[in-house]
Amino acid sequence: MTKRTMPICCDAEQYKLIEKYAKKRGMINASQAVEKILEEIK
Repeated sequence: MTKRTMPICCDAEQYKLIEKYAKKRGMINASQAVEKILEEIK
């Protein structure tokens, strides 16, 4: 996995959606979900 250094910004509602996505897919935290989403949109 590539280490990313640029932060992303989202509001509380968006963060909750990311957390929900992570939990649904068995990920440990929202950061893993963000990485997965970024891989998918490449």
